[in-house]
Amino acid sequence: MTLAGLALRNAFLRNKTRALLTVLGTVVAALAFVFLRSVLTAWYASSEASAADRVVTRNAVSIIQPLPLSYRDRIAGVPGVTQVSFSNWFGGIYKDRKNFFAQFAVDAQSALDVFAMRFFQGSKEEFLGDRNSCIIGRGLVERFGFKVGDTIPLFSEIYPGDWRFKVAGIIESPDDEASVRNTMFFHWARLNEGRRPGLKDTVGIFTSKIAKAADSPRVVREIDALFANSDNETHTETEKAFRLNFVTGSGAILSALEVVSGVILVIMALVLGNTLAMGLRERTSELGAMRAIGFLPKHVRRLAVAEGAMLGLIGGGLGVLLSPGALSFFRKGMAQSGFGFPLFLNTGIATAALVSAILIGALASAAPAWRAGQMSVVDALRRQE
Repeated sequence: MTLAGLALRNAFLRNKTRALLTVLGTVVAALAFVFLRSVLTAWYASSEASAADRVVTRNAVSIIQPLPLSYRDRIAGVPGVTQVSFSNWFGGIYKDRKNFFAQFAVDAQSALDVFAMRFFQGSKEEFLGDRNSCIIGRGLVERFGFKVGDTIPLFSEIYPGDWRFKVAGIIESPDDEASVRNTMFFHWARLNEGRRPGLKDTVGIFTSKIAKAADSPRVVREIDALFANSDNETHTETEKAFRLNFVTGSGAILSALEVVSGVILVIMALVLGNTLAMGLRERTSELGAMRAIGFLPKHVRRLAVAEGAMLGLIGGGLGVLLSPGALSFFRKGMAQSGFGFPLFLNTGIATAALVSAILIGALASAAPAWRAGQMSVVDALRRQE
């Protein structure tokens, strides 16, 4: 019988009920940790996917205030800017409010280039040639079953009217798959033609592609300087900073999730530590017998640490294995509620959860292992529990 075999027997076979409950507790803790960290990762996914060579210009007063379309040519003239696109939030609803998904009216040709969109199905030519057409991300195909050639009817409280768009293509973007996946894009010209005089020829934001990402600070300053002291002053920032503005609005929630994910690890340590302490205390006389026949204190400590690591490994491993199903269930529930949430199991998070469970199991056994190793043979044999 090796120390590893003895540790395995003590951890799982000596008290099966306790071992089962401990493993289940570790599974739940690991699953909760993976879930919370995955939510945090998904929340930041859009900003993390932002391109370093794109900057966004909006109205300095508020993002809901429009900017004149004429700004486009002046922004394009800033040294370092290679291309400028623009877009408007549409806010349409497909059949029912629970079917919400993002829609943007864009300048078709420049949007395809600036955002590196590529067609998974359909064709670029069909989209550019029909201003009543649209392109959609693959997430909308999975959610609603849309296909190329379908007509998507929308109604909007911001822009009343009969809005129907023919699907000309299904797209993906290597630069920003998280945002494109659940979004529809259609021609800005179609939106602009029916707008009232005060809003006609205005846009929500300009997105500029620059030649060198290192030039972003200078380009940002020069764009805003162009429109300083005008009726519509601008605020320009990198694409990542622009998207982080939406994330920071939920800063308290994100901070709470960070704290809770740490608390879960503490709970896991307490569960494993309590189990290991109880197990070693019940085996005091047995440990004395082991010492009497030649086992050294270091062998006793290694045995206890191995038990904790094994419990952490099995519990953490099962928690990680169950995580994809739990995340998929939550993701589908969010989609049915109208929010596309890119919630998938990240390899780094899964590895961190498993390694943390093993380390916590080993560390949780440190105190009881040390006490067991320090106990004299006579005291251990004399103690009866």
